Amino acid sequence: MKQLLTMLLLMCALAVPAAAAGPLRVYVESFNAVGPQSAGDTKAVLQSLMAARLGGDRLLVVSTPAEAEVVVGGTYVSIGKQYNLDAYAKTAAGQTITRDFVQGEGGQEALFGAVGSLAGKLSADLLKQNVAGAIPRVAVAVPAPAQSVPQPSAASDIVRPVPVQSGDLQHAPQGDIIHPQAFYRGAPNRGEIKRLDGMFNLLAMGPNDTAGNRQLFMAQDRSVQLVREGDNRPITGFTLGVNEKILSLDYVDAAGTGTPQLYVTAVRGGEVASQIWSLKNNKLVRLADNIPYFFRAIALAGGPLKLYAQEQSSGAEQFYGDVYEVALNGTKLVKKTKIPMPRYGNLYSFNQFRPAGGQLLTVVYSEENYLIVYDADRKELWRSNDAFGGSELFYKVEDPSMVHNTGDKYRWFFMNQRIQVTSKQEVLVGKNEGFWVLGNARMYKKGAVYSLYWNGAALEEAWRTKDTQNYMPDFYFDEAKSQLLLLQLTQREDVLMRTKGASALQIKKVE
Repeated sequence: MKQLLTMLLLMCALAVPAAAAGPLRVYVESFNAVGPQSAGDTKAVLQSLMAARLGGDRLLVVSTPAEAEVVVGGTYVSIGKQYNLDAYAKTAAGQTITRDFVQGEGGQEALFGAVGSLAGKLSADLLKQNVAGAIPRVAVAVPAPAQSVPQPSAASDIVRPVPVQSGDLQHAPQGDIIHPQAFYRGAPNRGEIKRLDGMFNLLAMGPNDTAGNRQLFMAQDRSVQLVREGDNRPITGFTLGVNEKILSLDYVDAAGTGTPQLYVTAVRGGEVASQIWSLKNNKLVRLADNIPYFFRAIALAGGPLKLYAQEQSSGAEQFYGDVYEVALNGTKLVKKTKIPMPRYGNLYSFNQFRPAGGQLLTVVYSEENYLIVYDADRKELWRSNDAFGGSELFYKVEDPSMVHNTGDKYRWFFMNQRIQVTSKQEVLVGKNEGFWVLGNARMYKKGAVYSLYWNGAALEEAWRTKDTQNYMPDFYFDEAKSQLLLLQLTQREDVLMRTKGASALQIKKVE
């Protein structure tokens, strides 16, 4: 009898129509927007308008994806006076339920009517499919009693499937299955993470002080400062003009005198006007200005750090001519060895590595940020399936021809993450993800560093860090100390300029 009663109750529960299971829980995620003016506000406007117009007795808009049974998002495209607003609805598992769009003429003021019309179409279709039982309903989770959860070990910041004995990657016993290896013993007691006022884009290793403490050069858009690790007070620094912007920061001995100089790649009014600074008695002194070269210090194939340069191009191209190693002679630069570039290769997109007993290979970012490996004859050997790199740092050049296509009189150029190669021929790359694009503006939400090695046919993951919860504009691996420095943007500048934003420098020990 008890079993029969249980079966009857179960059958009744299954017979309850989907519409009686409570309102359909909907989460509205960020929309993409391409081409509109005031692009920085468009994302919030679209998300807010759609959420307001979807709400009702049978549709409940929730605040997080974890609560949702349906996720709504879309793309707004504006070209001249024409616009198209496309939206989709999908289940929490990612299966598309419905799609629809509206299009017409008008500026951003037309968004109010367009979003309302599109929300009405989506609502009607969602309710229809919900009544038909086409949308899987998910019961609201009841919080479970609190239980003690084992804390992750210190090694959890470095992700590795199978730990093996410490040793060189090229010679570790691995068999047919390659077990990525990495050993993390927690960040050092000093300098684990330090908050810095301001939105920093770049970092470069500076000299150690008299006590042996590491010093770092760090750059915002128009300023550079030297800080001591673990201390956010600047030792020295300088600020550029309002019409200038810093794109790259490198500290290297290009003169061969044993005293490195600071090479600041900057643009002035869209034209490259780089600078060279010298650190003397804890003061930065400018040696040269208005240099028409991009700079980058690179340790090719994990060798000695050298300075390389490339000229600026015009039009749609960012770089002109070949990449050269350069030396500093007094205050003048002298070109030395030319580095042949494969397709997509430029000063900021390449490095080289040499597998054990093999030829020198070149790795570059493609235009879409996929990694490509070329042989010595510049023949493509391998291409990644995942995109890496990713940066919000940009400069723009006035180009009236762009007005017809985009409505913006500027052509925008985005920089990219560094590619670093260690003495063990590991290829270290950053990877920023979770980004959205509003016109020419972009924003990333999380980042990580990947260590890759060549297994004879492809770049294979050796280890990677856990995702940061912030955009990672730059990183550097101090191989001598086996420490990974991660620069993170923890607070963005307020649009009303009430705060100038904040950054953090996190240090991880990798062994």
